[in-house]
Amino acid sequence: MNQTDAFLLFEEMISTAEVELINFTLQSELSTENKADKSVVTLCDKNIDEKLTKIANKAGLQVISEEGDHVLDIAKSGNYITIDPIDGTLGYIEYVNHALTHGGIDTFLKTDLGAASDFCLLLGIVENGVPQFGAVYNFVTKEKILIDGNNKDNLVRVNNIRGYNQKIVAYIDQRQGDSLEQKIISLPDVTSIKQAALGLKSVYTIINPHESAITLHRVQKAGLWDIMPSAVAARSFGGQVYDDHGEPLAYNSYIILPGNGATIIRGNTFNFVLSDLKK
Repeated sequence: MNQTDAFLLFEEMISTAEVELINFTLQSELSTENKADKSVVTLCDKNIDEKLTKIANKAGLQVISEEGDHVLDIAKSGNYITIDPIDGTLGYIEYVNHALTHGGIDTFLKTDLGAASDFCLLLGIVENGVPQFGAVYNFVTKEKILIDGNNKDNLVRVNNIRGYNQKIVAYIDQRQGDSLEQKIISLPDVTSIKQAALGLKSVYTIINPHESAITLHRVQKAGLWDIMPSAVAARSFGGQVYDDHGEPLAYNSYIILPGNGATIIRGNTFNFVLSDLKK
């Protein structure tokens, strides 16, 4: 698939996801369930996933999605699209509850609750085992990021509301991290930014104008859908995505990443983390 076709596909999927998110949320009661890794999924996640999977299949793409069947043979083929319909489900739930207690569901997404409550759509296309194209859409800020892994000049980015540009940054989860996270954020000259949605902050780590940046996510399991846009960005902007054992990711060997999370690094400041992950 060429860059033009990939970006057009992403635009269609983003538009569909936003319409489905709003319509489903306004018309249905909030319903959630807990998955095996204690993460939360809503019926809205599943509804968006079904719609986007149909669009991807129509375009001739095999799908690996968080809410769909995890078919390892698709990953092993090295040719597929990843879909995470709502990355940051806790933020989505917070926005629904906020609306219900502050004027009714019709006020959903009318107030920005801040970066620690963001939630987004993540898309990534892999060809021949190589991350080629990625997309992120922040449902809260309407920031849209389209990434070409072969050419950073093809980046499309609109509504960069958060606007992070600090020199040395550690993007941290809204949930409490471990001792390694504490080690990172205690370093001199490091600015800690509490940003929800692993996929969103991992892309920020790579494409924002930081000298060095890191996302250390060790609070729960991660899947290929979480990190594919950042893996695409790392190819064109520089940087690396690692599993929880400090090993570079493979894109045709598994669907759930080895270990308990993922680490994304750009620049040299945080390279020491790899040795800590390998202990």
